[in-house]
Amino acid sequence: MDGKSTSSLFRYPTSFCVYALLTLMVLLILILNIAQIKNHNASIDESNQNWRIYPLPKLNSREKQQMQPKRDLWTERLVQCGYQNHSFTPEERSEGTFLMKMIEWPKPPNSAVPFQKSSNPAYSPFVILNSAKTFYVGDQFQVMLQMYDFDGHPKRYGGDYLQARIHTPALKAGSAGTVIDNQNGFYYINFNLSWPGKVEVSVLLVHPSEGIQVLKRLREERPERVYFKSTFKSGAVSETTVCNLCLSQSQPFCNFTDVRTGEPWFCYKPKELPCSARINHIMAGYEQNLLEGEEGHYFQSQVNVKKPILPSGLAHVTVKPSPHAGKDLRECVPGKSLLSPAGFYYQDKWMSTSCNIRRFDTPVVITDCLRGKNVYILGDSTIRQWFEYLTEFVSGLRKFDLGNLRKAGPHLALDIDNKIKMEYYAHGTPIRILPVSNQDLPFIANKLDEIKGGKNTVIAFTIWCHFNTFPVEPYIRRLQNIRRSILRLLERSPDTLVVIKTANVQALPRDVSLYNSDWYSYQLDLVMRKMFEGINVAFVDAWEMTIAHYLPHELHPKSIIIKNEIEVFLSYVCPL
Repeated sequence: MDGKSTSSLFRYPTSFCVYALLTLMVLLILILNIAQIKNHNASIDESNQNWRIYPLPKLNSREKQQMQPKRDLWTERLVQCGYQNHSFTPEERSEGTFLMKMIEWPKPPNSAVPFQKSSNPAYSPFVILNSAKTFYVGDQFQVMLQMYDFDGHPKRYGGDYLQARIHTPALKAGSAGTVIDNQNGFYYINFNLSWPGKVEVSVLLVHPSEGIQVLKRLREERPERVYFKSTFKSGAVSETTVCNLCLSQSQPFCNFTDVRTGEPWFCYKPKELPCSARINHIMAGYEQNLLEGEEGHYFQSQVNVKKPILPSGLAHVTVKPSPHAGKDLRECVPGKSLLSPAGFYYQDKWMSTSCNIRRFDTPVVITDCLRGKNVYILGDSTIRQWFEYLTEFVSGLRKFDLGNLRKAGPHLALDIDNKIKMEYYAHGTPIRILPVSNQDLPFIANKLDEIKGGKNTVIAFTIWCHFNTFPVEPYIRRLQNIRRSILRLLERSPDTLVVIKTANVQALPRDVSLYNSDWYSYQLDLVMRKMFEGINVAFVDAWEMTIAHYLPHELHPKSIIIKNEIEVFLSYVCPL
C-alpha cells in the first residue's frame, strides 16, 4: 500500500475502523482453521493407530500387540502375507468383512480372568425344562444351564463352547442339539424329538470361555505353531528349508504363489540351490511352549475340555409315538440349505430331515449307482476315508498302485467293466502330510477348472482341518477361489454334481486342542456353510453326524459313520 492510500485511511476514521475490523476477523478465522487442522491431524494420527497391523509370524510381544489395535479390513492380513490386494472384488471384500463379523465370539469382560473364576462344568448342572410334560415325536424341548466358576459363584458372561446331543442307546439313536448363548452365564439347548422311547440328554463343555481366548490368541499370534519344510534337490546336492503361508522376511525366501489362484506359499531360499529345485512338501512339526502363565489350567482333559456336564434332576424324557410326526421327504437334490438338526440316527442309520436317504448296503447297489461315472474326491484325510471305504467295500472297484503313500496320494481306482473311474487328490498347501511331490498337491480350485464336467461327473470335496492353526482370513480366501471355480464349472456343465463334506468333531487331548480344537473347526465350518449357501451344491453334514453318534469323537471317524456319510453322498448321486 502506498503513502497516499495510508493517509486516506487516517483521513477517514470510519473506513479505518471497517478495515481494522475486517483484518481482525480474517486473523480470527485463520487461527480457528489452524486449530481445527491440528485437531483433525491429531484425530487422523489416532485413527491411524487403529489401522496398523503386523505380519503374522514372528509377531511382537502380546503387550505390543494390544498397544497396536488391528485394522478392521480383513484383506489387510492377507496382503501382509503375499496375497495381491487388487485380486479382491468389492463383493469379496464385503463378504469377508461380513464373515469375520459373523464368527466373532463373546469375550470375558476382563482380559485376565483367574482360573478360579473360570467355567467349572462340575458346578454347572443342566436341567430339562418342562420335564413333566408329555412329549411326542415331532416335539421340541429345551435344556437350560447356568455356568458357575470354581469358587461356586455364578458367571455373568458367556462365551463357553458347548456340544450337546440326545440319544437312546438301545435304539442306536441320536441327534445333535442347538446351543444358544445368552451371554449372561445362562445357556439354552434346543432338541428335536425324532423317535419314541426314553431319550437321554448329554452335554459337554468343550472349552471354557477363558480357554477360547487363549485359542484366539494362538490363532492370531502363532500361526507358525505348525511348520512345514520342503526339500530342494539337484544331482547329489540336497537342502531342506522351512516353509509356511507367511514367513518372516529375516532371510531370502522363494515365492511359490500359485499363478492361477493367487494363493501364496513361501520357503526360505536354499543356500546353494535355486528355488526351482524344490521337489516336495513335508509337514515338519509342532511348536511347543505355547501357553503363558495360567493358560495351561484351561486345557485339562478331565476338568474343562470336553468334560460332561451332569444333570440336576432327570437326564431324560419319555417320548410317545405321534401319528402326525412323519412327513413325506423328497429325493436328495443339490441346492437346498442346510437345516439344523440335519438329521438323526435310528438303528445306526442316518435319517435326513430334508430328503430320503437311500441305503447302499451291498457292493452291487453302489456299483449300479456309480456305473459310468467319473468321481473326483478332493481334500484332506477325512474325505480320503470315502475313497478308502468305497475301494475296500466294492470289490469291482480296483485300486491301482501308483507308487504313492496311502496317506498322501494321489490315488486311482477303476471298474473297467462298469466304466467307473474314481480319483483322490489331497488339497494344496497348507496341509499336514507326509513327504509328497509338489505336483501331487493341486489346489481344489485349479482341479475343478480342469474337469470337463457333465451328468456323469461327480465331485466331492472338503477343506478345513489344515487351516485350523491359521487366522480365518486365508480360509475365507481359499473358499472364495473354490467357489469361483464351482460357478465356472456349473456354468459350462450344469449337470455336474458337487458335494461338500463339512467338518467333523474329534478327540481333544490338551496338545490337540492347541492346534486342532473343535472350536477352530466349528468357526471354519460356519464360514464354509455360509460361503456356499444358495449355490447348486449338496452337503453331507459330517459335523452333526459325528456329534450325534454314540462312538467317541475322532478326527477319523469309525467305518459305521463313514458308511452313513457315503450313503448321504450317494443319495445325491442316485436319489430315490
